[in-house]
Order: sequence, then structure tokens, then C-alpha cells
Amino acid sequence: MNTRHTPSLELCQELDRLCKEKNITLPETEFYWKVGKASGHANLTTDKPDLENWTKTDDGFDWYHAPLVSEQGEWFPEYLMIRGKRYLPKQQQVGVRRYYSYEYDEFNLIIQGGKGEPNARQKMINYLIAEGIITTL
Repeated sequence: MNTRHTPSLELCQELDRLCKEKNITLPETEFYWKVGKASGHANLTTDKPDLENWTKTDDGFDWYHAPLVSEQGEWFPEYLMIRGKRYLPKQQQVGVRRYYSYEYDEFNLIIQGGKGEPNARQKMINYLIAEGIITTL
């Protein structure tokens, strides 16, 4: 399956971990990483885990949300409002690498996206969740 439009397994695992820690409900995604508990083999699938029993299922697999770039765009904040001032994200692409940044006096963050946009977007979303800047998706 083509994985160019979804973030890496590692970033998806971090997203699920952060959302559990911060008590954020992840929306359903079109794709999921399905990882064999015993083998560690991972594949991207459109199969959907039993979301109601997400933590109770023990079918030999761990499941992680794998949002498409379009789904990430729906989660990505249009802007950050800090002390009454609005800050927009900036994007810059250099070759196949894409950068996202929000810049103001006390907060200058640049996220580099490995092999492309899905990873850059996911790194930024993960950072914003970890820092408590965004609290819902």
C-alpha cells in the first residue's frame, strides 16, 4: 500500500500515546497502522479496529491511527491566538523536505518533516498536543 500520504508508524504511535496521556479523543481515520504484537510486523490498512473496545481488544495486533495529509489538515490549527495576537503557520519546502513553523517573541518552532509533508505535519501536531497548545482534534 502507498504510504506517501500518511505519517510514519513511529509518529502515529507517538500521536496515540500523547492523545491517551492528554485525554484527547482521536477522530476516526481512513487508514490505520496494524502491528503484530508478537512479530512486530506492521502494515497500513483500511481495516478498522473495534474503537469502542480499543484498549480491551487483544487480537494479536496493536492499532494506531494513520491520518492522511487531508485529515491532518483538518486537525492543524488555522492559527494560534496568543495574548490577543494571531499567529499563522508558515510553510516552506526545500526539495522533498517541508517545514512548518509558528513564530513570535517567546515561541519559535520549526518542524522538519523527514521525507515529506505527512511527517512534518504530524511532528507539528504532536508537538502542539505535547505542549498543551491544542487540546482537541
